[in-house]
Amino acid sequence: MLITRIAHRILVIANALAAIALALTYVSVYVNPKIYWFAALFGLFYPFLLVLNLIFLFYWIFRWKWLMLISLTAISIGISHLNAFVKLPFGVRNKQSKVDLKVMSYNVNLFNLYTWAKQKPTHIDIFNHIKKENIDVVCLQEFYIAKGKLDVDAANRQLGMRVYPNFILQRPESAYGLAIATRLPVVRTGKVSFPNTFNSCMYADIVKGADTIRVYNMHLQSTRLKERNFNFLLRKEFKPNSKNYEEIKDLLSRLGYAFTKRAKQVNMVVEHMSKCPHPIIICGDFNDSPVSYTYHKLTANLYDTFKDAGKGLVSTYSGLWPSYRIDYVLRSNHFDVVSYSSPRLKFSDHYPVVVELMIKDNH
Repeated sequence: MLITRIAHRILVIANALAAIALALTYVSVYVNPKIYWFAALFGLFYPFLLVLNLIFLFYWIFRWKWLMLISLTAISIGISHLNAFVKLPFGVRNKQSKVDLKVMSYNVNLFNLYTWAKQKPTHIDIFNHIKKENIDVVCLQEFYIAKGKLDVDAANRQLGMRVYPNFILQRPESAYGLAIATRLPVVRTGKVSFPNTFNSCMYADIVKGADTIRVYNMHLQSTRLKERNFNFLLRKEFKPNSKNYEEIKDLLSRLGYAFTKRAKQVNMVVEHMSKCPHPIIICGDFNDSPVSYTYHKLTANLYDTFKDAGKGLVSTYSGLWPSYRIDYVLRSNHFDVVSYSSPRLKFSDHYPVVVELMIKDNH
């Protein structure tokens, strides 16, 4: 029938377009958002395009059509990106008994210490969890102290570690920034300052046995979507009017600004790392997905511990969006990964990432 043939042709065209769009997400990671930020949107929509292609794939398999090769090819080409989102069971390492270093990265959401917070402060719960889990090195983003509630000395005592803060914003009553805490000796600390932002990167050279390890702690530019942006995205219908066009314009402006700022920041970190003489561990809230310029640049010479030892689908942000991994622990080739986990703690709007590492004897 004519209608059947037309419907079939529309499905084929739609499948081809979905496959091309998925392929463009793979290309987008190579495009610097500073030059063309719009390309980063493809990476942002990777999970949705992947699901769409899977639907087409299963549909054509059910119909026993060779057309299944369209989506199958598009998905197969980007299998490394798929493994960064969902760790397939193939090639998972067996857990090793020797653990040299246990590392945590955690965006603590200012410990709920800000004056307008409705929930109780969370720093005691977080510190108790860190002590209970015997973490060796802790990288905290959105580290916040407030007079009469928490200071660095109190954090030292409660953690049983030495806390090395890097404050981006300091006021008489409070301070905000990053912190690295460890019970191991530290021979050097420093920072990579990002201009015109409340985001930053710091590092500490930590001694473990005969090794000096550089641990970077970074918090990259947030998209900072507002409640009205989410309300707009959650609408079930779209009516073409000036108000909606203004919402789209505002949303794209925020995304473009964040993509561009993160690109500048990550390039600064990569340049700094290139001069590092030590084995490297990177912890942080990247505010970006595994299909992004940010992730691609940082993993060009480093390894994602989730891909080493993670399992299944993991999100590190508890909010509505982005509902995928935006918090990472990366490592250089001097380490083997023993385990990876992201405990579902309710002390922040992020979940921590905890990684157990073994230092290679022959590095």
